[in-house]
Amino acid sequence: MSTTLKSWLLRLVPVVAAACCLTSLPAARAEADAVATAVVPVMPQSEEEQVGIFTEPLELDAEPLTLSGPPSVLETSALPPGAIITDDRAVAPTEILDVSSRLDAGMLMDDLAVDEMPYEASSGRWFSNGGWYVGGESLWMARSTNNRVNIAVDQSFFDTTFTTMAQPFGAAPGARATIGKSLGRDYLDRDRSIEFVYYGGMAYNDVDGRKSVGPASLYTPLAPLAPGFYKAGQYLTRFNSDFNSWEWDYKLRRRLGRDQLVMSPGGKWTRHAERGFLPALIVGTRLAEVNEDFFLSSTRPGTSTRQFEGAYRINTGNWLLGLNMGGELISQNEFYYWGLRGRAAPALTFASASQASAGVNTVDVGPPNYTGRFSNAYSTTRTSAGFIGDLTLMAGWNITPNFALQAGYDFLWVAGMATATRQFNLDGRDLKAIDVGGQTFYNGVSFGFNGSW
Repeated sequence: MSTTLKSWLLRLVPVVAAACCLTSLPAARAEADAVATAVVPVMPQSEEEQVGIFTEPLELDAEPLTLSGPPSVLETSALPPGAIITDDRAVAPTEILDVSSRLDAGMLMDDLAVDEMPYEASSGRWFSNGGWYVGGESLWMARSTNNRVNIAVDQSFFDTTFTTMAQPFGAAPGARATIGKSLGRDYLDRDRSIEFVYYGGMAYNDVDGRKSVGPASLYTPLAPLAPGFYKAGQYLTRFNSDFNSWEWDYKLRRRLGRDQLVMSPGGKWTRHAERGFLPALIVGTRLAEVNEDFFLSSTRPGTSTRQFEGAYRINTGNWLLGLNMGGELISQNEFYYWGLRGRAAPALTFASASQASAGVNTVDVGPPNYTGRFSNAYSTTRTSAGFIGDLTLMAGWNITPNFALQAGYDFLWVAGMATATRQFNLDGRDLKAIDVGGQTFYNGVSFGFNGSW
């Protein structure tokens, strides 16, 4: 076999392999009637000449493709532009639904079509998200009754007594206002802030009295034979009390944990705050003021006050300054919270008391300590230990990321002070008397708001 023939046979082998591959094309390609033209290798003129295997490309038949299907479809004329022909009918473009290539396209729906988690409420945007914050609350608080002291005795009616606890106090309005400045977070991701709190404004007033059953049969055990008080026909009492408090505090509060990423039914990822308990530490200074006034008057109906009258007034003032320590424990949810806040302030009490009394009785004739005139007055001060404590049970609802409504129940206790009804000294025997063992208890409801910016 010549060298030329061998070279020709070696070059024919790949041609035959290619022809076999063409015969194994998919059936779909064969149904399209794509016919390949004959492939003829070109003989090289010499062994050194390099030529390609295929000198002519494959060509498809130029005849148009035919549609397979029922005659009703093939005979349809004047189809709308963009129509798609299915196995049995033509579908207009208006019937074609928008589709998406995303895997979750079949689950798409309006985010607001469901009530669960309608919008984002992350801890970074809803809670402690401003540089300043304020709070305003209206308080309605009742206070404990006065120290029980017998003011008058009616001799004509089985020694009936009239006391300083003749009637309880009603609820008085007050206020609590807070303004704070955020200092940012510390290295443990806790919120730091300083705040000023005003707590008070409650003023209590009480007016009471007693008339004698018999003619001028009243007297007071405070000074049984004092002119103007013994054999009186009527006693009147008036009592006033108020409370105010100011605080300057440093507050350290834990933040919520990492937000949760939640996929809504609409396929959107949102951040939601993790529910949890938030403890807080409060340290600062507290200053409180408690003032009380008590007035007792004695008259005899049908007799001029120039001839018979008695008047007795007591004024007490207390300033309490102490170290304020306390904390909070709040259960924080995305849109509401509840918890408690308590503070205790051991304090120094700077108490003062003043008294003035006077009486006249020129109608009756009797011993000097029963008729005539008298008057005395004195004042004194004392420093002692005191205490201020309050507790608030609260719950609130976050209306917006910067605003929440809050309601609660409050308790307040002030002890170690001079109250008016513990200072009675009508006869003037104790020249420097002051009792700082008084205490007052307050409780009532509160409602208001909290906001930040």
